[in-house]
Amino acid sequence: MTGKSGITLRVAGKVYDQWTSAEVTRDLKDFSGSYSFKLRDTKRSLQTFDFASGGAITEIRPGPACDVLIHGQVVLKGFIEDVAPDIGEGSASVDIAGRDKTGDLVDCAALTDGPSEFRNVKLEDAAKRIAEPFGLGVRSEIDTGEPFTRYGLDLAETGFSAIEKGARARHALILSDGVGNIVITQTGKTRAPADLRLPGNVLRSSGSYSHQRRHSKTYVRGQGEKAGKTRSGSAALDKTAEPLSPADRQASSGATEIERKGTAATGIATDDEITRYRPIVHLARSKADATAAQDEADWRMRTARGESEEVTYTVKGFGVDGKLWRVNEITFVSDAFQDIERDMLIVRVTNRSDEGGDVTELTVTSPEAFDAEPTGKRRTNRTRRKKASGNLDGTAQGL
Repeated sequence: MTGKSGITLRVAGKVYDQWTSAEVTRDLKDFSGSYSFKLRDTKRSLQTFDFASGGAITEIRPGPACDVLIHGQVVLKGFIEDVAPDIGEGSASVDIAGRDKTGDLVDCAALTDGPSEFRNVKLEDAAKRIAEPFGLGVRSEIDTGEPFTRYGLDLAETGFSAIEKGARARHALILSDGVGNIVITQTGKTRAPADLRLPGNVLRSSGSYSHQRRHSKTYVRGQGEKAGKTRSGSAALDKTAEPLSPADRQASSGATEIERKGTAATGIATDDEITRYRPIVHLARSKADATAAQDEADWRMRTARGESEEVTYTVKGFGVDGKLWRVNEITFVSDAFQDIERDMLIVRVTNRSDEGGDVTELTVTSPEAFDAEPTGKRRTNRTRRKKASGNLDGTAQGL
């Protein structure tokens, strides 16, 4: 089959459309977008079988840059990462897969020979410094709050990890836009092109619910900087002072109350839906004051809750009225089978094309999963509309 009407792979200006299946995925939790193609390997067929038929020559190796297009629109700029040729009786094919340009940020170290920490930087500034060597742009769509007094880079951590830990402390969401940029944003600021309804435009509904990774209380413990800037200044020396006698000395922890408050920070988030005792403690990986520790605790609780309640819907095509389905958009879901009747957040989009046609799989979760706004009624279903029915005939009799 050809991919001209659906998903297309372009390498060095050459379009490959003799594929048998194609898939493109964006996921809020995976950061980098990914793709995979299965193509007819005409070149290897001709080299191997005397009876092989001709066609477009496929000669792809790992390494080159590539574009993935949906209906002619570039949705992913990345690299060929994996090539897996396969040959069997009467056929030869090759599987090609890769990620968008931010995949290097996920795989590679943030620190080699540069500075091990940044001072007084906002989240977007730290992200730009980390992403610059990889050739990636950074844009922020939100106010990321106060600068970090000290933004440390661990020796062996990846570029993505170095940015993500700061985003957690500011309750921000970092995404790849698929075409070479990192976006610092919040969730659900735009709406999807259509609602999801079963029965209706939904071909299939599949749910996953679990309490395995949810906890009654989530603690984040961190350490701040120099007594949290609460010292008022240096005390003057008293030339008349004399050492205390051993009898006058008092036991001490070695730190003042101000120092303890400044150096230790704890955030606590409660998941009211988990009623048994299931606490968990995380250590903040960046310098954290009380506000940052609380933001990270709330972020961890909400994301764990969101990941524990996901429903995947299959719909025809890749979009509605020329607008593609995309991650981080809000859609209204009406699904009595899954007991959902409210707005949900799209967290994963998989466009798939094969012999069965073009379909999109949309994974949704509760819309407060990745933001800092009050939960309110966002986890509460609306009143489901009853289907219209005719009046009962009071004169009817049993057959």
